[in-house]
Amino acid sequence: MSSPTRDRSRGHVPEPTARGQHIPTPLLTLAAALSVRAVDDNLPTIQPGLDWDRMETDLRNSLSLHSSTWDYWGAGWIPQACRDFATGHGLSPYDFTVFNVHYDDCSEPWIMCRHKDSHASEIDMIGIFGRMPVHMRSYVRQFMATPGLNDGIAGLWMYPGDIMVEDRPLVRLLAHEMSHGLDYMALTQYGQPFSGTDIWRNNYAQDSAVPSDYSRTNFVEDFAEVGIIGVYDKVVPGGIGTIEPSWNRIFHQYATYQGYLGDNVLPGGSCRARVGNSQVVPMGNSAKTVRRDDLLGPKPDVSFKNSTITVINPDPKFKGLTHVNPGHHAH
Repeated sequence: MSSPTRDRSRGHVPEPTARGQHIPTPLLTLAAALSVRAVDDNLPTIQPGLDWDRMETDLRNSLSLHSSTWDYWGAGWIPQACRDFATGHGLSPYDFTVFNVHYDDCSEPWIMCRHKDSHASEIDMIGIFGRMPVHMRSYVRQFMATPGLNDGIAGLWMYPGDIMVEDRPLVRLLAHEMSHGLDYMALTQYGQPFSGTDIWRNNYAQDSAVPSDYSRTNFVEDFAEVGIIGVYDKVVPGGIGTIEPSWNRIFHQYATYQGYLGDNVLPGGSCRARVGNSQVVPMGNSAKTVRRDDLLGPKPDVSFKNSTITVINPDPKFKGLTHVNPGHHAH
């Protein structure tokens, strides 16, 4: 949904015609993400600044809530991704509720893990996740909600597609985190991550601003921040130009995001590919918890039953990769 004036600039964005091209890129570590600015990143934050609260309201009003049902796991079992996160952050896996959420646009459920002290309720998690376009959701493996960990962040994304939030999740926060999954897994024919390719950098260089201060961290975080703009511009009537008079200063970034990802960022359709679930493990893994694990119910089967859904296979070289979101506009 774009304004006529914006359409006149479309010709400056390269069409994604080089399918199959692979541009090797180095592994971006968390340390690099936090300590190294993007190459040639001298673009300022767009002015006037974006109204992130207005964007959140507009996104919620424009993205329909998909109907869903959910069911709970038996006692004592948890996805390994959730257990590893819990034990790595001083939380007990036994304080997590694990549940399957079945949405009407996908035959396979998503597995969610909620800590008992999380500010996000199960309904919060199910509702906000279900508003996101199904092809963006498809690059999420496990979705977790924890209490505040006093680490100064609102959420994080972990390869291959685990998302954690520390507060009630927002659409714009999920759009940012899901865009990391798209960056690393949806456009692998061009390189991983896509934000590290010449395609992204060359289009970035044609703009004169970035969406937020956090965009200036590096190209990976710029891509994720641009993702919020890209989704907004597609789903909210009138597009980004209705709230940002200087939209043309970031145009090549969000138009490249939209052009290469196509219907991955559009509502509608049904899931056609999914990241395979983390393996199922007992909540306890030490002698101290053996007696509790004796109460284990039947082990959940988390394999995909629908053979028409393509399983997205992660690249092991990115194992452990994490990107944090400081929540500069997430609260």
